[in-house]
Amino acid sequence: MKFFDFKEDARISGSSRQMKFFDFKEDARISGSSRQMKFFDFKEDARISGSSRQMKFFDFHIQAGDHDFSLRLLAEASRLGYQGAVLVCSDETYSRLQPEIELLRDNPAISGLEVAAGVMINASNPQDMRRKVNRFRRKADVVYVSGGDLKVNRAACENPRVDVLSAPYSSRRDAGMNHVLAREAARNRVAVELVTTDIMGSWLKVRARVLEYFRDILKLHRKFDFPLLLSSRASSIYDLRTPRDLMNLAGCFGMSTREAGRALSSTPSSIIEYSRKRSLMIADGVRLVEDEEED
Repeated sequence: MKFFDFKEDARISGSSRQMKFFDFKEDARISGSSRQMKFFDFKEDARISGSSRQMKFFDFHIQAGDHDFSLRLLAEASRLGYQGAVLVCSDETYSRLQPEIELLRDNPAISGLEVAAGVMINASNPQDMRRKVNRFRRKADVVYVSGGDLKVNRAACENPRVDVLSAPYSSRRDAGMNHVLAREAARNRVAVELVTTDIMGSWLKVRARVLEYFRDILKLHRKFDFPLLLSSRASSIYDLRTPRDLMNLAGCFGMSTREAGRALSSTPSSIIEYSRKRSLMIADGVRLVEDEEED
């Protein structure tokens, strides 16, 4: 025989409407396995993967060295998915390394990689910067100015013969850019370069500060629409990352996927294309064109 306490059953039945029951063993199993689980946004992945197939990615700043050193870096960049790269020399070593860069352009080991030569201008003042820019403008495919000093930053943004202002935040307590410099950079088509190794190679407060500078520059970019670049400034193969990795890293300081893709693809392409036409430009807005033969 079984005996029931109907009052107790009624009390439990009434309160069960508000009660929640848990399988603690099942919860523990799921909690333990979730450490190894990966979650994906398949729609976002499909959209990025589909668009990236049509993009031509550039690592727009790889440190140049001797022939074998540069070849190893370029081969690794090609393996990681880049279709173009710029080997950057300092203004002191450009004359020595430039012939080796020319040899690398036709190297069959990196036949699928477009190689350009860049020079980094290190200047102590605006006058020195202008003198060096005029000296190297016709020699290099891409002219960079090393940022940091606010006067040099401004002089670079105001100079249409400069292609890239690199790391304007360097050795500063701020981003090295303001609305005045941003407006001039947009007017003169001077790109601002964000160096990803400045994030990956720093720790704690320094890394947090660099991320803050990147966010500040990104806000100015969205307002004034000056060209923005993402590059590695790699000095070894271990500094290189895939384009997708850099796009994900850019999300840490607020860059959208589209903005990061443009900073790695269309902006570098437009800089190189514009640089190739400079020899035909005799004045601002005036370009020589070849006469077409009339039929």
